[in-house]
Amino acid sequence: MKSTPYIVAALILGTITAGTFGAGESVAQTEAQAEQDLIPTPAKYAIGASATFDEAAQRLAEQGFEVIEFETERQRFEVTGMTATGHCLELKFHAVTGKETRRKRDDDCGSSLTN
Repeated sequence: MKSTPYIVAALILGTITAGTFGAGESVAQTEAQAEQDLIPTPAKYAIGASATFDEAAQRLAEQGFEVIEFETERQRFEVTGMTATGHCLELKFHAVTGKETRRKRDDDCGSSLTN
């Protein structure tokens, strides 16, 4: 489509003139900041290689993550809980390496924390 670059340029120009970007701030910087706002720190949680449930929960707690639900599936652990900044996340870890493989926001934490 020949008009696509013009549409993208018009959207960027419209956003810049609307005052969304600060002085010297680029689209990439704004997108990176938005990503940081969506995913609380740390960038990746770590539970350690071949961790048991208790070890994983303890290591996550040390990193400011409160485990609410823990499931095992084939070669991964699925953990739902609250971050230190109050975000509810679902984290997935490789069961053998203990590395975080995926995360997404969740909404299942609220009712569990009020008890």
